[in-house]
Amino acid sequence: MTLTSGFCPKCGAPSVNGELCGNCRVKDTVWITIQPRVECICCPSCGSTKTAGIWSDCQIEREELAETLVNSAISIHKDVQNIQKDIHIVDISVNRSIATVFVSGTLYGVPLETTQKVKIVWAREQCDRCCRISGSYYEGVIQVRATGRKPTSFELRRAAEIAYQIEDQLQTAGDRLSFVSDIDEQKDGIDIIFSSQTIGSAISHDICGALGGSFTTHPKLVGEKAGIKLYRVTYSIRLPRFSRGDIIRHGRGYFRILRQTKDMLFVHDLATGQSRNFREEDSDVFIANIHTAEPAAIVYRDAGILGILDPATQEVREIPDYAWIEADAGDTILIVRDHDTLIAAGKTDESPQDPEEPVAGMHI
Repeated sequence: MTLTSGFCPKCGAPSVNGELCGNCRVKDTVWITIQPRVECICCPSCGSTKTAGIWSDCQIEREELAETLVNSAISIHKDVQNIQKDIHIVDISVNRSIATVFVSGTLYGVPLETTQKVKIVWAREQCDRCCRISGSYYEGVIQVRATGRKPTSFELRRAAEIAYQIEDQLQTAGDRLSFVSDIDEQKDGIDIIFSSQTIGSAISHDICGALGGSFTTHPKLVGEKAGIKLYRVTYSIRLPRFSRGDIIRHGRGYFRILRQTKDMLFVHDLATGQSRNFREEDSDVFIANIHTAEPAAIVYRDAGILGILDPATQEVREIPDYAWIEADAGDTILIVRDHDTLIAAGKTDESPQDPEEPVAGMHI
């Protein structure tokens, strides 16, 4: 061991093994760097932010975002320990804020602290999604129609609900450019105007899955961009000829439709009260819809027979007494007519009701 082995070779202060002391090492080290200015580009319409040229939805308040921006402007040496920060932000105008930043820590055993100011610039720019929305941008239309009839109000509302649900799912997943531009009422259905083929295809599949029917696509070339052909696609949805709540004659029985898919009817058997399913046939006959069923009073119940008061003629008519009806004299049931035949369709307290409120953005 030499005489100088326990001292700093630069300043002569005591040190370990003759290495630089803490103070000398700190003098040669940039322990903190704070950028004097940070910028945040925000969309004034939806509040999304732009980072490195990419827009993303921002779900935090301006105060929290400002603190995040200031923190991103602070770079601290990896060897600094016991770091403490205090950030105080004051808005000086709508698009300018000043942050006072106090940072302390310990580097090589030497306590350090600094106070600096950071200017926050709030720039405003309309994002890619809002640009498309304000410019009425669209890539296609979904035409919701029905076979041989006009879609019911329930079907139209359900189709619109599905469209907005798919929009929410895609937006949540990060697909900012997939949205429903508008929903227009037509005399024979609705048109759902959409912004991308991704959402157009998803909505069409889900509507057919929920309401039955099928769809075809009809692309139309509208131009080119960077050598890529651009198409607008019309999705033509055809709902089936029967809708939810319809009462049909299938074979020798009567059934109320609960729901349906492209190939299958899910029904309530009006003879047994059980749920069934079967394939739709061309010979199936539409009788009525449960919403147009007539209330009829039960006069008597005896030996498998219900005596009901025909609301049209005020005469007593007899119909089969099915176990699922669970009604007695003095009660009221719903009936429909197949020519001169009366059919018990349900109990008055179980008549399904469609929602009355339209979906936001659609006028029915």
